[in-house]
Amino acid sequence: MKKLFLAVALLFTIGLVAQEQPSGISVNGEGTITVVPDEVLIQVYIQEEASSAQKVKENTDKVIDEVLKYLKSEKIPQKNIQTEYVRLGKNVQTSKYGNVPNAINFYANQSISVLLTDVSKYDEITRGLLELGINGINSVQFKSSEIEKYEAQARLKAIADAKSKANEYAKALEVKVGTPILISESSNTYSNPQVFRTMEMKQSSVSSSNTQTLAVGEMEIKAQIHVVFSIIN
Repeated sequence: MKKLFLAVALLFTIGLVAQEQPSGISVNGEGTITVVPDEVLIQVYIQEEASSAQKVKENTDKVIDEVLKYLKSEKIPQKNIQTEYVRLGKNVQTSKYGNVPNAINFYANQSISVLLTDVSKYDEITRGLLELGINGINSVQFKSSEIEKYEAQARLKAIADAKSKANEYAKALEVKVGTPILISESSNTYSNPQVFRTMEMKQSSVSSSNTQTLAVGEMEIKAQIHVVFSIIN
C-alpha cells in the first residue's frame, strides 16, 4: 500500500512539472551591434614613498591636488573624475641578525579614474598628467555614451534571430509558429577593445606632442534571449 501511494505521488508530481513546463518551439536568439566608442575611461595611479607617514601623505596630496586642478582646467566635469582606491602602509626592514627593526619606510598608492567624452584628448590629457607626477596607467577602457540605445537594438536583433530559428524548425516539422509564450533574457555582454595594462610613464613619451598612441577600434554589444513559441498544427 505504501509503495502504491509513493508511485501515485510520483506520477502526480511529474504531471505538475509537465504542466509547468511550456510546450512549443524553444530557441535561443542572439543580436550583435558593432559600435565605434566615443568615450575612454583611463585609470592612473600615484605612488609615493617617504621616511615618515606625514611626509608620504603630504607628497601624495600635493600630486592629487595638482591633478585635480589640471583636469578642471581642461574642462573635465567633476562627475567624470573618481578616486578608485587609496592604500597606505609601511615596510619594516629587519637586520640580518634578527627581527630588530633596521629601517621603516612608508608608502602611499592612490588611483584616479578619468572619463573622457572626447577620445581625441587622450594623448593630451595623459601627457599633462605625466608632467604633474603620476606614475602610470592601470587601465584604458573604451565606452559608448549611447549604450542603452545600442542595447535595445541588439535585443531587437536577438528577437528576430530567435523567430527566424523557430520558423526554420516549424517548416521542417510542417507546423506553424504561434505566439511567444515565454521570453527570458540573459545578461548583455560587451566585447570592448579594452587595454588593461600597467604602464610606467616615461619622460620620453612627451617628446612628440603630435604622436597618436591610442587605436579606438570597435566594440560589440550582444544581447541573448530565450523564447518559447507555441505551435499551430
